[in-house]
Amino acid sequence: MIDKFQDHASNERTYLSWIRTAIAIAIAGFGILIEKLPSTPSNTWAGLSLVVLSAALVLLASLRFLVIRNQITQEHLDRTSFGRIEVLFAATLALLLLTVFVFLLGLVRTG
Repeated sequence: MIDKFQDHASNERTYLSWIRTAIAIAIAGFGILIEKLPSTPSNTWAGLSLVVLSAALVLLASLRFLVIRNQITQEHLDRTSFGRIEVLFAATLALLLLTVFVFLLGLVRTG
């Protein structure tokens, strides 16, 4: 049996939920860009920002997973580093949602 299995399983579930969020937002953004709109520079920038922010969210999720896994193994949970990573997650997710919102708002104004 894996030592601290419950903690490791919880950490992995959280990691996978962040990955799903990043992928869902990137796919939704690309779906809108590819299917609905003619190619313009603003569409290109919106798509690029969705990709970059989604990649950043995946990297942050991976970093959080590795940090928490290491802390579980060492039996030392440092709440300060955990809080900083969560703030970065929230900020990246907010930027992703803001990008989608601005993109859709531009779509409504031009459409």
